[in-house]
Amino acid sequence: MRYRTAPGKLFGLGLTLVLLVMAGCLGDPSLTPASPKPKATLLTTEAFVGNAVCAECHPDIARSHGQSYHAQTLSLLSARDLGARVPPRGNIAQSEFVLHETAGVFTVAAPALSDQKVPLDLAVGSGKTGVTYVAFMDDNKMAEFRMSYFPVKKSWYITPGQEKLAPGSLGKVHPVANGKKCMLCHAVAVPETGGKPQKRFFGVGCESCHGAGAAHVTAARSGKFDSGKMESLGKLPATRLNLLCGKCHGTRQDVEAAHLPKSVSNRMQTYGLMESKCFQKSSETLSCLTCHSPHENAKSATREPAFYERACLTCHSAQAPPQKPCPVNPTAKCIGCHMPARKALEGSAIPMTMADHNIQILRKN
Repeated sequence: MRYRTAPGKLFGLGLTLVLLVMAGCLGDPSLTPASPKPKATLLTTEAFVGNAVCAECHPDIARSHGQSYHAQTLSLLSARDLGARVPPRGNIAQSEFVLHETAGVFTVAAPALSDQKVPLDLAVGSGKTGVTYVAFMDDNKMAEFRMSYFPVKKSWYITPGQEKLAPGSLGKVHPVANGKKCMLCHAVAVPETGGKPQKRFFGVGCESCHGAGAAHVTAARSGKFDSGKMESLGKLPATRLNLLCGKCHGTRQDVEAAHLPKSVSNRMQTYGLMESKCFQKSSETLSCLTCHSPHENAKSATREPAFYERACLTCHSAQAPPQKPCPVNPTAKCIGCHMPARKALEGSAIPMTMADHNIQILRKN
C-alpha cells in the first residue's frame, strides 16, 4: 500500500463512549486513555449465542433493544446495512480522499498520491453522532480511516485523535489485538484469530452486559433453568452497575491511567457520575440505570427535561428528605444548572457537546 500510515494507540474507553456512540474508536493518547483494559472477557465465540437466540424467550426486550443506538453501533459498510447512515460517495470535503462504491464494496483512495483503492470493511458508530470506518488489512493489522462521517450533520470531520497526521495518511494502523479491545465496545464477541466480529455479534448486545449466554440457553432449553441462571443486573448495587457501564463509558481508573483532567467528566460519564456527591451520598442507589434504560435510547435532556428532573426530585424535594430541595428552582431546570453540556472533544473541530455527569452546584464567579 503506497499511502503513508502512522501507528496509533488504542482508543479505548473515552470517546465511545457514547458512543456511543461517537465516531473514532482509536485515537491519540492526549484525548483518550492509554493502554486500556479489555471491554469484556475475551472468551471464545462458542460461549456466546447472539441477540437472535436471546429473543426466543425475551422478544419484547430484544425488539426494543434492537432499535437502539447501542444495537446499531457496528455495521458492515454497505448501503443495505447502513441505510440512511451510508456516507456519500465522491470527494470527501476538506481532505484529499475520494470514497468509491463498486458492486456494493466501498473503497477509499487519494488520487493525487496513489492509484490504489483500499477497501473499507466496517462502520463503527450508530450515526447518532459520528461513524468511523475501519479496514482489516490482514489477521494482524486494522486500519482506522482518517475521516469520520456525521450523518445528522451530513459532514465529514477528521477522526478524533488523528488531527496531527500528515496529509495523505490513510489513517492509523493498529495491531489487531488492540483492535479487538476497541471492537468489544461495539460488538458482543470477537474471534480468536483476526479482529473482525461475526455479523451476529455486531452491536452492544444482550451478552455485552449480561455475560456469555450459551450455558444459560442450553439449560433453559433442557428445562434446567437454575443450572444456567444468569445474574439479575437490576438487583446489583449501584457501584457494580456503574462499573459495568464504565467498561465502555469510562471510569476513574481510565482517567488516571491516561492522566486526563477532571473536566472529562462529560465524556467519561461513569467517572463523572461516581465523582458526584449525589452518587456518593446515595447509599448505593444512584446508578446509570436511575436515568437510562439499558434497552432503549437515552432521552434528550433538551427535548424531555422533565424525565430527568423526576429522577432528581425523587431525592431533592420537600417530600423526599433528608436531601434539601434546590433553593433556586425546586421543581425544574435541574439538568441545565447542575449537569451543563460542554464541548466533548477539546482539540477537535467536531461541534459536539455532552452533559457533565459530575452532578454538582456550580458557583458563578
